[in-house]
Amino acid sequence: MLEDKLAELKFELAEKFVQREAEITAVLSGLLSGEPTILVGEVGTAKTALIERLAKMIDARYFYYLLTRFTEPDEILGVLDINALREGRYVRRTEGKLPQAEIVFLDEIFKASSAIRNILLDIILNKRIFSDGIYIKLPMLALYTASNEISSDIEDAPFYDRLTIRCFVKGVSEDSWEELIEKGALLDLGVEDRIILSVDDIKALQRMVNDRFKKSIHNQSLIRKYIEALARLKQRGVKISDRRKIKVLKTASAISVIYAEKAISLDSLAEALKFAAVHDEDELKKVEQIILELGLSSFYQHVQKIQVVTAELQNAVNASISGGMDELKMLSTVYKKATMIISELPENPRLIPYIRQFRQVYHRAGDLLEKKKAELFG
Repeated sequence: MLEDKLAELKFELAEKFVQREAEITAVLSGLLSGEPTILVGEVGTAKTALIERLAKMIDARYFYYLLTRFTEPDEILGVLDINALREGRYVRRTEGKLPQAEIVFLDEIFKASSAIRNILLDIILNKRIFSDGIYIKLPMLALYTASNEISSDIEDAPFYDRLTIRCFVKGVSEDSWEELIEKGALLDLGVEDRIILSVDDIKALQRMVNDRFKKSIHNQSLIRKYIEALARLKQRGVKISDRRKIKVLKTASAISVIYAEKAISLDSLAEALKFAAVHDEDELKKVEQIILELGLSSFYQHVQKIQVVTAELQNAVNASISGGMDELKMLSTVYKKATMIISELPENPRLIPYIRQFRQVYHRAGDLLEKKKAELFG
């Protein structure tokens, strides 16, 4: 089934990229919804590598370009055909350029000139370019962009609003540096990626998302909860354009398909709000708080528990490395608390990345406990 292949694709990407589960969900949401996605984050956080691997694993034609303020439209759309121009025809030679790509990734998007931005607006809205007197539909499945920061220029606001899915990327935490080096080396060596889904498969999944999106507007309980969330966000100063209010539901439809749900759950709606209803990381914190207050997510409170106990366990480990009996007792207490919390967690695929990160610290704590006991008690 397509859902099984999609789950396999998600798993393979998670195996290759350390602590990138949220980014992978965002990227796949953009692919299945057909909505433009922006990855905002620090330099060197595998944004480009993630999109490149995705394109290879669905066997899609891929176009990447690093934009600057000097980038000309010809560089991404293709140069004009001189012979056709002599005949009075405006035709571009698009071989290897954006108009022929199925996956497009434009890096440093806010450095693009106004000419590039204007062209991209039509591409984002209508997935078309003007050539030889007519509009030509593009085969583009997904448009990805990236930036190290969000532009504060007021002129960029309309363009940024059209980038539906937003994901804020951070560096890998210290406890996973060893795993990062191991898997990063394999990526750098160019390990072959196997094709899991085809372009036709993706188109079928996009139709599935569109069908779920249409049905969502008749789900009264979901819509009531969504409107309640929108009202609460407005009270907290989170401004969401009318366009984005609709796009959140489409994003939720894509996330719902990613998790093989029969219909959009509150969990999927909550994730969609985190991707498509925020302007920046400060607003993301407000959204997360409202998700908890309204009970939109059945798993988010468990994520918080996992994150808190993981941090406590890591701190206890750090203190115990060079500490004595008191620090060892503290580590033992936190370790027992962590054991109890993890045993009470429900089975939920959305918790897997958080549990995996927790287990790394948990096993390290267990090993340190045994070592310290042996040193102190023989």
